[in-house]
Amino acid sequence: MNLRPIQSLAAALALVLVSGAAFAVDPAPAAPATQPPQSVSEILSVQHGLRERLDRHSGEYARFTPEAISRMEHAQDKVFVMLHGVTSLDQLNPQQRTDLSNSLDEIKAILLANEANRQICHRERRTGSNLLELRCETVAEREAHARESQEEMRRMAPTMQTRSGG
Repeated sequence: MNLRPIQSLAAALALVLVSGAAFAVDPAPAAPATQPPQSVSEILSVQHGLRERLDRHSGEYARFTPEAISRMEHAQDKVFVMLHGVTSLDQLNPQQRTDLSNSLDEIKAILLANEANRQICHRERRTGSNLLELRCETVAEREAHARESQEEMRRMAPTMQTRSGG
């Protein structure tokens, strides 16, 4: 089993908890702030606590734009749907774990105002193989690759036209 999405998920939640944004509903969370939530119930508790604070539109969350709040709530809705009826992260298939990690990373990136460093993961087939492999990159890396690809296509366009007789 590839543990990378679970490790990424744990790291994302640890960063959110350690960043000073305590989202647990009760003032004394079950797990110490230095320990990332390791269970479905802990993840849901953190996300429900965050949702309550976002719904108030005051305090430390008043700094977020309506668009940022909407994005966080949309990502949280995905988390709630993915974890509905799930009692253990082991019940999720690799794609679901990747999706869960991506949603939690999106929430974390918005909370920390660090979108460029948000990691996005997806599963893709290796060239010439049916094996799926996990590929992760930050938003900034993804944008840089897109720019490089576009620039390469622009450089190749004149060459392609002369070769095709156009």
